[in-house]
Amino acid sequence: MKLKALVALAAVSALASCATTPGSPMETYLNRYAGAETIATNCPAYGGYSSVAQMRADAEKNLAQAKALGATDADVKKARDRVNGNFVGASILVGDMQACSAFMNKLAWVGSTPVEPTVVKPKKKIH
Repeated sequence: MKLKALVALAAVSALASCATTPGSPMETYLNRYAGAETIATNCPAYGGYSSVAQMRADAEKNLAQAKALGATDADVKKARDRVNGNFVGASILVGDMQACSAFMNKLAWVGSTPVEPTVVKPKKKIH
């Protein structure tokens, strides 16, 4: 039984992290926005009202950053769909409480990590 729980937890960790790996700073902010929104709406028991209010404020800040970098409504929808899909999959695998815990831990970690700007290297001239 413990082995089954460990395998399920590993699967949730994979869903919570690698499936939403961003390719750009805009995607990083969109993933943070969608993650905070998903956790705030699906996991309100974690920290109560004040935590939900803080997650909502963080979500709005990340959405503003993403839009400043050119995010469209379609980009926002894709991020929401991706994160919600990952959350539903995790909930099916291990239940809501474990999924909430895994997603909350991941959001707390990435939310405290600075966003790295995209480095664009100049093209090399071919002679």
